[in-house]
Amino acid sequence: MDKIKKEIKLFRILEKLKKRDLYNHLNNVNLLNEELDKTNQLLSKINNIIQENTEKTGNYILGATFKNKSKVVNVMSKQKYIAENKKGFLLEQKNKTDLEIAKIFIQKDKIEKKVHNKKLEFGEIQDLKLEITNRNFKKN
Repeated sequence: MDKIKKEIKLFRILEKLKKRDLYNHLNNVNLLNEELDKTNQLLSKINNIIQENTEKTGNYILGATFKNKSKVVNVMSKQKYIAENKKGFLLEQKNKTDLEIAKIFIQKDKIEKKVHNKKLEFGEIQDLKLEITNRNFKKN
């Protein structure tokens, strides 16, 4: 009987740990979503800058203006490549975290079922002991 109580207690502790892990992963997903939003905004700004500097303004462009615009486009292209890599990494991390959350939900459900089963088992043992003591009282 003490063994069952200990098992119930251990499963409850495990359930609390899974809840804590779940909240940590959900917090990580929220942070990843914020970073993805920031990266998407950065990419759109970079695309706007590239587009502005590649548009033709007139028939004649000064050499210095062309050189400046080409430098800006070159730098922004490199920044765009970095931002796209960051976005890919963040999406990969988000997918991994989503899988971890799903695993934790499954484990948490299994633990809850085990706790419920142990409680039922404990209740049955208590009922059996009560029946045995009631029989002993009736015999005397």
